[in-house]
Amino acid sequence: MTDNTDEEYALRLSYLEKTDPNSLAVARLYLEMASNHRPDQREEALALFDAADAIFALHLPTARDAAVAGLALSLNNRAALEIEAGEWDWAVDAACQAVELRQDRLRNCVGRKDDKERLDLGYSLAALVLALQGAGKLDLARDAACDAVKVLGAFAGMRNQDAFVLLTKLICIYADLCNRTGQLPDANVLLPLAKAFYTARGKS
Repeated sequence: MTDNTDEEYALRLSYLEKTDPNSLAVARLYLEMASNHRPDQREEALALFDAADAIFALHLPTARDAAVAGLALSLNNRAALEIEAGEWDWAVDAACQAVELRQDRLRNCVGRKDDKERLDLGYSLAALVLALQGAGKLDLARDAACDAVKVLGAFAGMRNQDAFVLLTKLICIYADLCNRTGQLPDANVLLPLAKAFYTARGKS
């Protein structure tokens, strides 16, 4: 982080901590600060992630949805940090927890559009794939990639650029992992996607 950014964070944190040191706003600021650290600042970032997670956990009984969303994002960003640092076991652990939380959020998304929850889960599954791949657990990484493609398959043919980019990347990763583990890609997963992309192309 730059000196200017450090000063801005310090001012914001000082104000928020005086108002309510255990507020969700403080937790989100800790999370933002942690996520902006470089891989060579891993220890400082992890301390901030820990501080954010402790506050999010405090709010689980009273503001569960917001707290779970914060925890899931914190774990996802923690996994990304560990992946960059090559700390594969820690990355797998954080990504697994993020996936579990976001799966729960998607399951409980009843009566409203679930695009955000679905895309968030896709990002966490992608982090899990990279972490498992880095850890040399290629069979598990392949299965996680297949799960990610299934989750993001709902976006096939839709005009959602973020989902399209993530889905196409994961399809390529899934195909590569199938090749590396000596298995054929699941046609029941990929063929409906190809059909959806083809149909959408014909309508454009």
